[in-house]
Amino acid sequence: MKCPRCNFLLCSIVYDGVQIEICPECKGEWLHAGELQKIVQHHDEDDHDELNCPHCEGVRMEHFNYGDTSGIILHKCPECGGIWTDKDQLMKVEEVVDGWKTDDEDVAKYGPILQKIEVEEQKQLDQAVSISKFGFVNSVLRRFCE
Repeated sequence: MKCPRCNFLLCSIVYDGVQIEICPECKGEWLHAGELQKIVQHHDEDDHDELNCPHCEGVRMEHFNYGDTSGIILHKCPECGGIWTDKDQLMKVEEVVDGWKTDDEDVAKYGPILQKIEVEEQKQLDQAVSISKFGFVNSVLRRFCE
């Protein structure tokens, strides 16, 4: 494959356990379908800390990747909806959002898409929390029935 920017032949490298292509001239990178998600999932897997909500006593928070691909792992309480950010993460989230807003044309072009993604992400997170609540209630009921 050739670089779409400078037409040099792309070279294969392994990045974070995933084979991707890189341009030796401009250093641009080509990721095939699904490769970015594999890299991001690898980073998600590295975050195994289990945190309890400081507001809801004894409730375990669930971690998620802000914006799906930002690499910023935040923790959200399934009960109250509060979000825990570790040191400097709030600033990183602001930088990501500011990056989305830097170009008015991009905001006009991608703003509705980003809004749809945000709504869909919230739906998926709410559904995952709902399913995990159902599983917990189901396991408690099974113990009482035994």
